[in-house]
Amino acid sequence: MLIGKFKTNHPFLYAVLLLLAILLWMDGFIFYRDTPTLFEETAPLYSLLGAFFSYYPFLGITASFLFMIIQAFLFNKVITEKNLVDRNSQLPALLFMVLMSSSFSLFGIHPVWFANLFLILALDKIFDVFTEEEVYLEIFNVGFLVSFASLFYLPALFFILLLVASLLIYFFVNIRALLASIMGLITPYIFVVLYYYWFDMLEEKAAEIVVFAQPLDLLSFQPEPFAWVSIIIFGFVGLVSVFKIYFGTLPDKPVRIRRRYKLLLVYLIVALLSVAFSGNHIHIHHGVIMVPLAGIIAGFFQENKKMFWSELFFSLILLLILVGKLARLD
Repeated sequence: MLIGKFKTNHPFLYAVLLLLAILLWMDGFIFYRDTPTLFEETAPLYSLLGAFFSYYPFLGITASFLFMIIQAFLFNKVITEKNLVDRNSQLPALLFMVLMSSSFSLFGIHPVWFANLFLILALDKIFDVFTEEEVYLEIFNVGFLVSFASLFYLPALFFILLLVASLLIYFFVNIRALLASIMGLITPYIFVVLYYYWFDMLEEKAAEIVVFAQPLDLLSFQPEPFAWVSIIIFGFVGLVSVFKIYFGTLPDKPVRIRRRYKLLLVYLIVALLSVAFSGNHIHIHHGVIMVPLAGIIAGFFQENKKMFWSELFFSLILLLILVGKLARLD
């Protein structure tokens, strides 16, 4: 009964989380030489890191594992402190860890790991931005974090829509807020453009970004059969969670909690829409989708009084991951 245990805050749960993470990543450590590392047609800050880790695959798998652990606890802190689940709950960390371990394509260093770190920090600020005295500075900071995430993974630029949505949800749309978000977004790119211009690389890099920004022909994209099964199962659990939260328990929540859950749903929608512009990174883009999905499913598990269904859904996810790992060994 893992879900029931992780609704509490027993110290031993940290050890359980770490043990579960190691078990889920065991095949990654064993077959670390097979973990792909992207270093071509990548965002500016990631390109150098990808080239480095391509020569040291075991270091890459270790680094990505540590990234996953750090982000799981950071994500748990964000979700629990904002009262989206009980403050003692470890469910967000559990769901984040399981979902981000569900695909071998995410093992090893990828731009998604860096982007998720800054997007989680941005989400934390968005949840609090309208309670701060210097609200426009915080809006600038959110735009800056989104922009910095895109310097590792270009599709992260789409998450400026999350900031715009937060302005609409909090009824805070004005010229100063929009300018603050735009300035935060373009500031890192000013330095990048100057760097490329100084070393006479601006035209070449601009052409790469234009090619990358071309929308995919999603109709011609044909995932493998097991990938379809994964999409169906994750989609089904996600839809049930969305339905139960947004049409069930959410209307009875305080206004601030309802707004935060709306932002989490927008996060998920933006992540799904940005698939069309993920380019040659489409096989790892689901790592971006898993962040808001983990928060929404954790909220559903927290609020669901019928533990049987929570345990069943979670067991189904674990079984799917296990079958995927066994199928890959054949």
